[in-house]
Amino acid sequence: MTGNSHSETLEPKRDGSDIGEWLCGILGRYPASYREIDKYLREIMEDFQDFVNEIIGKELKSLVVRFEKNKATLNVDFQDLSDGEKCFFLCALVLAANKFYGPIFCFWDEPDNYLSLSIVGHFMISLQRSFIKNGQILVTSHNPEAIRKFSDENTFFLDKKSHLEPTLIRLLSEIPGRGDRVDLINDLICGDIEL
Repeated sequence: MTGNSHSETLEPKRDGSDIGEWLCGILGRYPASYREIDKYLREIMEDFQDFVNEIIGKELKSLVVRFEKNKATLNVDFQDLSDGEKCFFLCALVLAANKFYGPIFCFWDEPDNYLSLSIVGHFMISLQRSFIKNGQILVTSHNPEAIRKFSDENTFFLDKKSHLEPTLIRLLSEIPGRGDRVDLINDLICGDIEL
C-alpha cells in the first residue's frame, strides 16, 4: 500500500493496495466520513494529527500522515508507515465505508498480523462494534487476543486432519465438552478441541 491515487473508488481491491483511491472515493462522496476516519485514528495513535492528499503530479496524489506531540511535528509519506499503521488506516476506511455507504461485507484474513499485542483487542472490538447493527464481517485469526474478543456464538472452529480430508467447520458453541470460555486458548494450544 503506497497511498498514491490516480482516481477515486468506492470498491477497494482485495489487498488494499488502492487505499489512496479508496480514501479519495469515500471523502469525495461522503465528506462527513472524515470525522469517522479521524476519530478512529486518534483513538489508536495518540500523536496522530491529520492527513493530507498532496498533489504530486497532473493526476497523482500522495497521502501524507502528520503526527504531533509536545509541539513537535512529523510528516510521514503513507508508504513509509509501518504495516501496522497502514492496517489502522485500512480499518478506519472499513469503519467509514460501513457507516456511510454500508451495509458492507468485509472479509479480513488475519487483520492482527502486523499489530502489537497491546492494540489487537482494541482493533478487533472496533471492527466488531461497527458491524453489530449494519453489515457483516468475517475475520480469520490464529492470534489468542483476537480470538478472545469474539463469543462462542459467532466463532467458528475450522479443523483439518490432513490435506486429503475436507476441512470441518463448527461453531464453538456447538462443540460438546469444550469446557469454559476461559479455557478456549489453552484448549486450542493443547489440541483439546475435536470435531
